[in-house]
Amino acid sequence: MAQAAALAGARARLQAGDAAGAADALAAFLRDRADDGEAWFLLGAARHRLHDAAAARDAFQRAAEVDRHHLECRYALAALSLELGDPERALAACREAVQLAPAAPKAWFSLAVAEEAGGLADDALASYGRVLALQPEHSEALTNRAALLLAQGRIDDAIADNRRLAGLRPYAFAAQFNLGDALLRGGCHAEAAAAFGRAVRLAPGNAKALLHAGFALAQCERFADAQRLLDQARTIDPEAIRAYRRGIFGDAAGDALDARVLFLLRHYDAIERCDWRERTHFIDRFTALIRDETAPPLAEKALGFRAMAMGLGAADQLRLARNIAAAASAGVATPAAAPRRPAATAGGTRRIRLAYLSQDFRVHPTGLLTADLYGGHDRSRFEVFGYALGGDDGSEVRQRIAVGCDRFVDLGELDDAAAAARIAADAPDIAIDLCGYADRSRPGVLAHCPAPLQLALLAYMATMGAPWIDYFVGDRCSLPPGSDAGFSEALLRLPGAPYPCGYAAQPLPAPPARGELGLPADGLVLAALHNPYKIDPAVFAVWMRLLQQIPAAVLWLADAGAGATANLRGTATAHGIDPGRLRFAPRLPLAEHLCRLQQADLFLDTPQYNGGTTTADVLTAGVPVLSCAGGLLAQRMAASLLRAAGQAALVTDDLAAYEARALSLLQVPARLGEARRALAAARASAPFFRPQRWLRDFERGLEQVWRRHGDGLPPAAIDVGA
Repeated sequence: MAQAAALAGARARLQAGDAAGAADALAAFLRDRADDGEAWFLLGAARHRLHDAAAARDAFQRAAEVDRHHLECRYALAALSLELGDPERALAACREAVQLAPAAPKAWFSLAVAEEAGGLADDALASYGRVLALQPEHSEALTNRAALLLAQGRIDDAIADNRRLAGLRPYAFAAQFNLGDALLRGGCHAEAAAAFGRAVRLAPGNAKALLHAGFALAQCERFADAQRLLDQARTIDPEAIRAYRRGIFGDAAGDALDARVLFLLRHYDAIERCDWRERTHFIDRFTALIRDETAPPLAEKALGFRAMAMGLGAADQLRLARNIAAAASAGVATPAAAPRRPAATAGGTRRIRLAYLSQDFRVHPTGLLTADLYGGHDRSRFEVFGYALGGDDGSEVRQRIAVGCDRFVDLGELDDAAAAARIAADAPDIAIDLCGYADRSRPGVLAHCPAPLQLALLAYMATMGAPWIDYFVGDRCSLPPGSDAGFSEALLRLPGAPYPCGYAAQPLPAPPARGELGLPADGLVLAALHNPYKIDPAVFAVWMRLLQQIPAAVLWLADAGAGATANLRGTATAHGIDPGRLRFAPRLPLAEHLCRLQQADLFLDTPQYNGGTTTADVLTAGVPVLSCAGGLLAQRMAASLLRAAGQAALVTDDLAAYEARALSLLQVPARLGEARRALAAARASAPFFRPQRWLRDFERGLEQVWRRHGDGLPPAAIDVGA
């Protein structure tokens, strides 16, 4: 009786909130009754209230060991073990609980939670199913199972569970929000908007619900309604909007979202997965939204690249670019006012000071193509300054670029105005933008005009529409007569290619065997290792017809993730092609990539948006490239590089000619061999393989634009002679 009274007293202290007193009393009790499971359980509860989780877990463990029938201690042991990061012990406790109470929903639910924590997703789904069989209205089991199904990509099943939960708990914010989230993942945008709308009514001050509701309405093209909700979210929690923007755009600029932009980006995401079901509608709406004069202008920087990648018309790209430029310079009150230096005389009494700007002085196509450019400038005529807008990867490429400059400065920690002022303090003559509207670019820096003359080169194959960029650098092939109207900049046309490839002439070791690359030892390898957004249905259909005509051939593509791979294989099947004939290459460092490319027989370019760096890589590897030139700069890059490599015969003007030329090469192996030998011979003299020749032409162009500026003349188109 005394022992029972002592245990009752300890329990009373615990219930009264005296956890320390209860723990002391229980510890004393257990010195004489170490086999009392209930005492160990109560001690665990007291230790937990005293925030000593490890001691509490140990007490619960002792309770389970001395009392094989104590169910509650197993629940407590499992929960604390999970809290302490020990899912194995939690699983063991939950399995014992299920054995003790196989008809108890709580036992199966605890097991499901432990299984999920232990990475046993399928087991967890089965256990959640047992909970719901025993208690169909168990809301936590429905919530957890729906989330797990969603994580596994089982969207329809997740929607079904969330519908059931929302019906059971119509006034629960989380139930409505989770249903909206699942519907959104399933592409059911109108239903998602309705579910999120209910969530907003239940919690009108919840910025996350407003944001998601706005996104769903935007996908329904109810832009005005969507914008109202997005603006409300911004008012309530601007940091939430900034975080959302960072997730989309990778930077923290701005705290506003445009409903039309969310619509366009979602469609572009599908294009990046080679999901072409709504491609035509996307392009039509993109064009219409750019042209719409009844709404505020589209001005999100990220749209510039996407318009270029989708091949929108030159006039539409220019209109969009001007909008982006206006937004980028909206906060610029005055230029950075670079000090004017005396213009160089005809005799060249002083050197022209060049300021290169990029966020990609690193292992990136821009950094790799230009790594030797900066140090290659004629130092009797030019001083070279490099200004990095962040992105230091510590690579050898970064070091080569820095060493090649007379001065190299990282401006990544400065805002646009301070970065521009820092550049202006060095009094450059010509600033050269290697960014455009690419990812992570900062057009606002040059909007402050830190140099009296500013050029755009390489990274962005379209106009910037920016009044602060005076010239756009290209070449005669990529910028043919008539293309000037699509640019706000004056065009500086070089005689060779639009940009250099510093590694074009480097020798390559023998490639690995085809088997090591996942390619067949025999048969033709048609390569098209492009970013997936460059592949359009029309050119993919051509590739499929080529595979039909050449039964032993395979198509070698870049691995761009499970979504794109699945969609391309599915489309191949729809064309009657065995999807196993599509082989996918993982991303590799440049040296290894160039080496493996040698195993391709013919490289197939993409007309919508040519392979730029991709084409340069393939030519470096000595593999013939077949291209189809379009009307835009981004659609003529490969043609320009091919001509510079002495391979103009591999440039066609339409898809029919492209397909016919491919067949003529593939069906007659001698022709393919001849094309390869011609490319090998061109390495001795063709301009593409002489990047220093490109640099000398570029330097002459720089001198011409600077001389014109010194004469007080406005920018005008300049053709640099061969």
